[in-house]
Amino acid sequence: MKNHIDLLKKKYSNLADTYLNTEFRKVELLLYILFSVILGLIQCMQIDYNATNNIRGYISHVQSSIVILMAFRFGYLGLSIALVLILGETAFIVAEYFLSFNNYLLLGITLKLFTIFVTSFIAILTNRQQIQKKKLEQLAITDELTGAYNQRFFHMILESELNEAQKNESSVSLIMIDIDNFKMYNDIYGHDCGDSILRTTASILLEILNEGSYLCRYGGDEFAVVITNAQRENLENIANDIRQRFERLKQKYYKDELYEKVTLSIGLSEYPNMSRNKNELIYQADTALYHAKNLGKDKVHLYQDALMQIRKNISSDHQQLIGIFKGLLSTISAKDKYTHGHCERVAAYAVLIAEAMKLSAKEISIIQCAGLLHDIGKIEIPKHILNKKEKLTDDEISYLRQHPVYSENILEPLEDMDKLTDYVRHHHERFDGTGYPDGLKGTEISLGARILCVADSFDAMVSDRPYSKSMTMEQAFNELENNAGTQFDPEIVKIFIKAMDSCVF
Repeated sequence: MKNHIDLLKKKYSNLADTYLNTEFRKVELLLYILFSVILGLIQCMQIDYNATNNIRGYISHVQSSIVILMAFRFGYLGLSIALVLILGETAFIVAEYFLSFNNYLLLGITLKLFTIFVTSFIAILTNRQQIQKKKLEQLAITDELTGAYNQRFFHMILESELNEAQKNESSVSLIMIDIDNFKMYNDIYGHDCGDSILRTTASILLEILNEGSYLCRYGGDEFAVVITNAQRENLENIANDIRQRFERLKQKYYKDELYEKVTLSIGLSEYPNMSRNKNELIYQADTALYHAKNLGKDKVHLYQDALMQIRKNISSDHQQLIGIFKGLLSTISAKDKYTHGHCERVAAYAVLIAEAMKLSAKEISIIQCAGLLHDIGKIEIPKHILNKKEKLTDDEISYLRQHPVYSENILEPLEDMDKLTDYVRHHHERFDGTGYPDGLKGTEISLGARILCVADSFDAMVSDRPYSKSMTMEQAFNELENNAGTQFDPEIVKIFIKAMDSCVF
C-alpha cells in the first residue's frame, strides 16, 4: 500500500514539475480554482429553483468552460482538481434532487457528467501532447547514436551550472574523455565498428557516472562530463575512478576481443579555482586531454596552469608581466589555436627532462618559463603563414624562422632572468650546426635550448597541425632517436624517452 502511495506522490510531483514550472502558471491555476469554487458556491446558494434556473444554467456553463480550460492547460493535474470540484457539486445537486425531484436538477446532473467526460477527453489529449513535446525536446538535446546529451545541451547545461556556481559560490568540474585510437578502428574495421564502440562506451560511462553528472557527446569520439560541487582535490581521483571502472566494465559490455582493447584518455579542469569562465574551462580541459593523449594515451591529466606556476618563481618586479604574457598567448591562440596549447605542453615536457637531469629548482623554473614563452614571437607572424596547409615558399620560411628572434625581443624586460632569452632564441638550433637563427653547434647551444628543442619537436610530431598529421608516441620516439646527433642532443633524447616511459600520470 505504501509503495502505491509513494508512486502516486511521485506521479503528481512530476505533474506539478511539468505544469507548475513558472509563477505565472501557478497563479493561473489558482485563479481557475478560485473562479470555479465561487461559481459553485453561487449555484449552491440558489434556493428558488423556478426563479433562478436560467441564472444557474449560465453559471453552470461558465463553470464547465473553466474546468475544461483547466484540463486543457494542466492536463491530468487540471483534471484531478476539476473532478474534485465537479463531483463535490454533483453530490450536492443529487442530494437536492432527492429532496425536490426538480427536473432542472436532473438536467444539471447530466451536464456535470458530460463535463466530466469532455474534461477527461481534453486532459488525455493534453497529456499526449505533453509527452510528444517532451520526446521532441529530448531528441533536440540527445545524441542519436550514443544516447548521451548532445553538444547543444552541453553548452546549455555548462552555462547554466556556471551561473549557479557563481551565485552560490560553488564549483563546476569538466572532464573531457577521448577514445584512444578511434580513427584506427574506423579506418581498419569500418564505421559500424566505430559506431558500436561509441554506443558501448557511452553506455558504460552512463552506468559509471553518479546522479547529478551530465554525460555529453562533445564531438566525434570525444565525450564531456559536467560535474557540480566536486572538491578540487578529488578531481583526479574521480577521473581515475572513471578510467579504472571503465576497464573493469568493458569486459562485460565488449564481447569481442578487439573491443576489449579500447582505452580512454581523460583531461580535466575546474571552475572557479582553475578557470574564470566557460571558454577557459573548456580550453583547459581540452588541453589537459590533448596532453594525456600525447603522454601515451590511457592516461588522466589535470590541467596545470604554467603561468601560475611561473608566477610563484619570479621576482615581484616581474609579476605584472605575467598578465601581459597571458594576453599575448591569448592573441596567438586567436591566430593559431595550436600554439597556445603547444607552448603549455612543451613547458611540461621540458620540466620533465630538467627534473630527470636533476637541475636546480631555479634552472627548472627558467626552463619552464622559456617553454611556455618560446613561441610568443609568432604574434608577429601573419595568420595565413601559421595556418597554411600547402608548402611554404622560401620567403615564408625565412619569415617564420624569425619568430625566435621576435620572441627574444618581446622577452627583453626579463633578460635578468638567467638564460631565459637565450633559451627562447636558440630552441631551433640543431646539434649539427644547421639550425637557426645563429647556426650554433653542439654544446655551443645552451643546455636549456637543447632541452627545449627536444620537447618542442616531440610535441610537434605527436600533434595534428595544418600541414601534417600526428605520429604515435612510438613513432615520435623513433624519430628523435634517428635524429639524435644531428638535430638533437643524443643524451637529452635518451633522458627524455626514459622519463616518458617511466612517468605515471
